Amino acid sequence: MMIYRSKYKKSAPLLVRPYLLLTKSSIAQGALIVGRIVQSYFRRLDREATAKNAELVLGDYRHRHQKARRTEVAGLKSPSMDGMPRTESIENLVEGKIINHLSDQEFATKVILAIECIDDDEQRHLLKLLYIGAPLSVEAIQVRLSMSAKTYYRVKEDALNAFAEVWPPAPSELLVYLTQNGH
Repeated sequence: MMIYRSKYKKSAPLLVRPYLLLTKSSIAQGALIVGRIVQSYFRRLDREATAKNAELVLGDYRHRHQKARRTEVAGLKSPSMDGMPRTESIENLVEGKIINHLSDQEFATKVILAIECIDDDEQRHLLKLLYIGAPLSVEAIQVRLSMSAKTYYRVKEDALNAFAEVWPPAPSELLVYLTQNGH
């Protein structure tokens, strides 16, 4: 590695590999290549299937959110030890309840965070009205957002795809890509 210093400004030395020569044209070419890769991935994204996957995840939010709130009602607490002998049990029911509670709570939190990561305000607001708050009819949402039916369905698909793009792939990947033959 070689160390270069700028002769025009006082700056920290730049570490540059001798075989790597960056020019404005090479940087522009690199940006163009990256832009083409992103566009090709976007073109290969099956937007309809991706939207359906996102809708399945978001449709489960209310149920999982309510399940996460069960601990408030059930009064989940630590097991009591009274010193009496007991038979060996293979599974710890209280521990199972805690683990299930956390997974539902984590799911609900991830959904909210993913929606908040969507850049477009209109898309984010639409998803909140559809899946997070009290259930509303499509017509009520269209009136609230001042949208025509055509605009509503276009924004909804865009919002579901935006949600799928920010959803972490660990529990389940929501993005669906087209194969080479287009299916």
